[in-house]
Amino acid sequence: MVVISDATEGDLQQIYEIEVESFDQPYSLRLLKAYLILSGNLYIVAKEGDVVQGYAIGITQNKIRGHVISIATRAKARGKGIGSTILRELERRFLACGATYSYLEVETKNANALLFYSHLGYLISYTRKNYYGRNRHAFIMLKSLTVACYTD
Repeated sequence: MVVISDATEGDLQQIYEIEVESFDQPYSLRLLKAYLILSGNLYIVAKEGDVVQGYAIGITQNKIRGHVISIATRAKARGKGIGSTILRELERRFLACGATYSYLEVETKNANALLFYSHLGYLISYTRKNYYGRNRHAFIMLKSLTVACYTD
């Protein structure tokens, strides 16, 4: 059974392993540790027993927006709903902090990630040129975290 909890310093080595496995330009262990301090309860892990299967890092900005800094799952854990569960929990925590929307960056050529985020309600807002390096552009994707209330 997968359990979502706050990340701890003891989780960092496994988070780093997932980071290296998932990205061609992974964050350093030092940066992942810095985010642990900066993000507080917006740095979460999904564990099966003592094994970290996935993680997400978020921050809030200007008390209105949640920024998904990074999210990843182990390759062998993908397709099992762990990433969706982690992202929904991060969004719930953004809301608890007062955020009205969530945003993230995703490489324009990353079809799997684009499908994943679109399925969870994120919409492409605009393109940021060279975000990941020369000729490696990012889509900025947004999701409203508030629910409109309609009355008759």
